[in-house]
Amino acid sequence: MDVYQRAATGEPLDMRTDQEYHEVLGPEMVRSRTLCHRINMLDPYDPQVRDLFDELFEGRLPQSSTILTPVQIDRGKTITIGEDTFINWGFNSVSTGGIHIGNHVQIGPNVALLTANHDLNDLQIIYCKPIVIEDGAWLGEGVKVTQGVTIGEGAIVAAGAVVTKDVPANAVVGGCPAKIIKDHK
Repeated sequence: MDVYQRAATGEPLDMRTDQEYHEVLGPEMVRSRTLCHRINMLDPYDPQVRDLFDELFEGRLPQSSTILTPVQIDRGKTITIGEDTFINWGFNSVSTGGIHIGNHVQIGPNVALLTANHDLNDLQIIYCKPIVIEDGAWLGEGVKVTQGVTIGEGAIVAAGAVVTKDVPANAVVGGCPAKIIKDHK
């Protein structure tokens, strides 16, 4: 099992001693942050932006999907994005545990998807779990999603919400921590 698989299952990773952490995750962070820096320094409509996003996501970003700049993505290798998805400016990810964003998803400005957390007794140990955003979901401005959360198909997350638990399909959630407000179907 490689370090990405270990991270996705929640296995603790010791940032001091885990060899794969340094040999695999470290270089991927440097690669991704360097590409994000280059992306963010360009005019937002420069055609090179798309080419650099293709490099960041290793050719896995569908042509029908759009990401606006600026962005902060720590590991492009661990993120998948579906067809016809729109990600507004200010997108921020800590994606060691893996992030899957489905088709026809709308992500508002300043959204953060955070797949890692630190051990409360030893901050050099991290635990990761994937985040899944299913088809047709909509995340409003300033939403924060924490590790291990699935946002169901067609769900709506209100602006400013902090999502710490799974969101059922077609639910509308809001608040900190996010709670179900209603079903919209």
